[in-house]
Amino acid sequence: MTDQQPSERTRVSRYSGRGIYRRDEIYSLLDKSFLCQVGYTINGEARVLPNAYVRIGDALYLHGHLQNQMLNALLDGQTACISMTLLDGLVLARTGFNHSVNYRSVTVFGKAERVEENKAEILDAFINQIVPGRAPTIRAATPQELNATLLIKIPIDEAVAKVRSGPPKDKDSDYDNGIWAGVINLNTLAESVEPCPQLEANIPMPQHIESFMTQISLFE
Repeated sequence: MTDQQPSERTRVSRYSGRGIYRRDEIYSLLDKSFLCQVGYTINGEARVLPNAYVRIGDALYLHGHLQNQMLNALLDGQTACISMTLLDGLVLARTGFNHSVNYRSVTVFGKAERVEENKAEILDAFINQIVPGRAPTIRAATPQELNATLLIKIPIDEAVAKVRSGPPKDKDSDYDNGIWAGVINLNTLAESVEPCPQLEANIPMPQHIESFMTQISLFE
């Protein structure tokens, strides 16, 4: 893992102080989530779709059905643009112009490669990224299931993070205008557990689920 100087497409120009280029900080943000938006093209037409991801080393991994249109399109040599955002707060200023949001985001650029080796282990990493400790407790994937799954690796060739935090930023002339301003902080929580209707009555809730439900925030 080596830091790179920002390129023309990763350099943050507006509010440049919010840009983060250190790989360790970028990777730390990527590891807090598992859901991204993937930008790609088909026949010159731009598309964006949500997808689960996991970071392993200096690459992101995506997976889907063997005939998944997006994944197969990414294997044509184009550069993918992958974005992840965590919404932390609603910033309510004294004017509509200065309203904003607090967020942590990452944008990654890279070209996809098909993965066949260690497919089962990487797919287990997907599951554990979403609910830690889950993969060892479930049935292993069959050869047929693995063969039906397309797994791609996108090396993190270029990446940038952008973060906004803190209170509203109003004009000095607006601070004494008698209008309330502040931040509504947001959080994503595990709300409740709904057991499968076909679950055998004597199967208790696993410890990893109990631990997951006690998290203060899913993306902290």
